[in-house]
Amino acid sequence: MLPMPTALPVHANVAFLRIPQFDTRAVAEQASLKEKLEARTQEALAGLPAADRIVLDADDGLAVVLFGDPARALRIAQALRSRDSALPLQAGLNYGPLALTTQGTEARVFGDGLSAAAAAARFASPERLLVTQDFAVALRHRHPERAAELAEAGDFTDTRVRLHSFYTPDPRKGIAHRRRLLAYGLGGVAAILLLGVVGREARRVLFPPLPAVLKLLIKPRGEIFIDGISRGHTPPLLEIDVPAGRHVIQLRNPGSPMLETTLDLKPGERTTLAHTFPRPDPPKRAKAPPPKPPPEPDFWGDLKKLFGGS
Repeated sequence: MLPMPTALPVHANVAFLRIPQFDTRAVAEQASLKEKLEARTQEALAGLPAADRIVLDADDGLAVVLFGDPARALRIAQALRSRDSALPLQAGLNYGPLALTTQGTEARVFGDGLSAAAAAARFASPERLLVTQDFAVALRHRHPERAAELAEAGDFTDTRVRLHSFYTPDPRKGIAHRRRLLAYGLGGVAAILLLGVVGREARRVLFPPLPAVLKLLIKPRGEIFIDGISRGHTPPLLEIDVPAGRHVIQLRNPGSPMLETTLDLKPGERTTLAHTFPRPDPPKRAKAPPPKPPPEPDFWGDLKKLFGGS
């Protein structure tokens, strides 16, 4: 008597694919539908390594054991269910314990992981894939964003009066989840920006930057304007504090051209502004009118005045 092969306990994803009303169909139709299902399964699993999958025959369909990522198993199950509208399928997906006699094409598989997937397929419809609660937990652990797409399908009771809770993929929940994540992300960014603005404002108030110092060497004198506002006369003003930044400096002295310059001052910087206004020209004196020439002598007039004549 040959010894029974040792069963290897594992946890894996199981997709159970069931042909609706399989028992009521003719034998030839059953065989044709089984061939189509096998061909579809081979096509869907073409890119998957052989070590990551086991295909099992079932009375009314087949089961696919998928090791590894539950998100990949969900994607494959959805592709198998919706690939051909001419072959509608009831699909159930579970994650649970299995017992394998070996791993490969000759494997014998049994366990609760397989029976729970078959139960989900029996309650599913061609329009709706059902996944078990254990699969939803496994998916949430590895891919929370994909698990957010699962909606509650309800509770179902089988012929043995066992209660099953199933979920179904709902693209609308995925869109709503992504929108919430986007809103949270935008809110977080706005909060970070607001905190940055508040922090900068608080730092500016509590720890204001050092002003720049402008040293004035102006001769003979002048009035200083900073950004159009008078800050006094120099002398006596010899130094003036100016906030760091870009400023327009003007020096004015009556009778002399105005000096204007732009300075880009850094916090704590000391800068000297030197300028000598040219001395104004002295006022020109008005020329005195030339003296009037003396009157010419009048001999006959003087003679008449001497002798009393008129």
